[in-house]
Amino acid sequence: MRNRALVVAAHAAILLLGLSARANAQDAQGTGSVSTSTPPVVTSTGNGTVAAGGGGAVAVPKIDDNTSDHDRFIGRFAVGYFGVSQLPIAAGAPAQGGSVTQANVSAPIVGVRYWLNRQIGIDGGLGFGLSSGSFETVNGGTTTTTEKPSAFGLALHGGVPIALAHGKHYTFLAIPELNIGFASGTIKGAGNPAPPDQDLSGFRFDIGGRVGAEIHFGFIGLPELSLEGSVGLAFHRIAYKWKQDNNSASNGTTTFGTNVQSDPWALFVNNISAFYYF
Repeated sequence: MRNRALVVAAHAAILLLGLSARANAQDAQGTGSVSTSTPPVVTSTGNGTVAAGGGGAVAVPKIDDNTSDHDRFIGRFAVGYFGVSQLPIAAGAPAQGGSVTQANVSAPIVGVRYWLNRQIGIDGGLGFGLSSGSFETVNGGTTTTTEKPSAFGLALHGGVPIALAHGKHYTFLAIPELNIGFASGTIKGAGNPAPPDQDLSGFRFDIGGRVGAEIHFGFIGLPELSLEGSVGLAFHRIAYKWKQDNNSASNGTTTFGTNVQSDPWALFVNNISAFYYF
């Protein structure tokens, strides 16, 4: 009897343990499992945020700090196109009893703009153009080579842009500026005997100022690119000269007045001042 009682007690204990385990499992299903992992910690990176501590990446929209496009490039250089400078040069020998006529050497001025601070910047540019060539004729087995007129032009540009007012994507500017250009060329004598060479030269001087706006393309996500349109007032002096041996002729013109630069939207039809900041 004693052995039988022990067996019954053992079976009862096993049954109670099974019921207890089943009840614990049901409680776990009703309340969910408990995680001991560390929750992610979100830290700012400047371009959004990332999560540390095993939580994975969390994207957070970037907050606009309202910095103007102009302010982003203080203390940085921009490569700029300052326009085509047409440098005068004598076209050749004057007509009998007439004056020497003018030709032009195209010297597109490319340079840099640097903002020293929010108000004051510096512009500097250099342009040059060179042309030369020759043509030949064959007559009865005789080849004759003739040099075309050669021409070279060099132009220098300097300016001090002053920021008068600012917007999110534009800056209103006043720009005192100066242009100086020189041109020279030669017309080689042809024939037998060949006449003396003809020397050609020219000079350009501009001084004045412009007011206008530099518009940055930050509104389409490209603040590094800007276009500039302006109007101005300037003094201009051009002169050119022809010389052959002891003979010479010259011409010069002085003007003073307003001038206009291309509108910003003229990008699609002609050349304007453009800058790209780095």
